[in-house]
Amino acid sequence: MSNIAGYKDEEYIRGKAPMTKREIRILTISLLGIQAGDVVVDIGAGTGGLTMEAAYAAGRGTVYAVEAKESALELIGKNKEKFAADHVEIISGKAPAALAAIKEAVDRVIIGGSGGNLADLLDWCQKNVRANGRVIANFVTLENAAQAVTLMNERFKNVEMIQVGISRGEGIGGLTMLKAANPIFIISGDV
Repeated sequence: MSNIAGYKDEEYIRGKAPMTKREIRILTISLLGIQAGDVVVDIGAGTGGLTMEAAYAAGRGTVYAVEAKESALELIGKNKEKFAADHVEIISGKAPAALAAIKEAVDRVIIGGSGGNLADLLDWCQKNVRANGRVIANFVTLENAAQAVTLMNERFKNVEMIQVGISRGEGIGGLTMLKAANPIFIISGDV
């Protein structure tokens, strides 16, 4: 079981880049099974929410945050500093081409955004993730989730898909109303 920080959303420095919500981060990191010393790649890192959780779980390991958008890269850098995650390496560029900067085999991969290149990203994972490694992809759309299940079943074993719906209580007139977040699909597979 991964060591999970469970940082609250409000602890992050945020801008306009997307950020995976706390409950989804906790579940994703738990399902990945990151061990101390693991090498982890977060593709489409956005604000760096999953990157910082992975950095906490990996302890002395290395976490690569791959992101193409300049505004998001800046936020990842600020969050890296805030969370004292010195073992996070930020890679600027669009995957899969940007993944060429990673010169070591990896243990775990998080795909938070595919930029329309999901098959190529999964091919990279198939070649670069060590035996007994794990890949997780998170999506908000049915189409991308369905494509991921098909492509991952062609490349990995023990592929699972779950859909997670989170609602948070919000005070209204002395009562509590549940406010739903977008449902998320989490697809995982073993190398």
